[in-house]
Amino acid sequence: MVVLFGAGDREFSCALPDWNFIVELGQTFGWQPAGTTYLPQQGQRARLNPIKHDYQPGDSQDRKRVEAHDSEHWSVALAGAKRSPFISAMLRKHSQLQAGSGTSTEASMHSQLQSFIELARRGAFTIALQS
Repeated sequence: MVVLFGAGDREFSCALPDWNFIVELGQTFGWQPAGTTYLPQQGQRARLNPIKHDYQPGDSQDRKRVEAHDSEHWSVALAGAKRSPFISAMLRKHSQLQAGSGTSTEASMHSQLQSFIELARRGAFTIALQS
């Protein structure tokens, strides 16, 4: 399970295959990922020029941060995807391919997508696997 933490108490969670689908869907609809950065561990100083990483979540001790500008661009791309005449077919196909793996149905994917867009519109967030 992937968990996202936004500012305050905002939180979003989904199965890893659904997370990967959200990443790919954003890219398909124009999002150009800027890369994530690891949050400094307790006692570490933040790097001046952090190394950029992918969007695959690490464990709860290795949270990755998605910056506000990146999350905003991602939310815009996904909002465009939701307006696409092909979105229902894309969500249905994803759900069918993941059947039996604990991922979402087409209807719940619509809801998850909207929840993620709302979280991403509000700024930076971190991603991690739920332990």
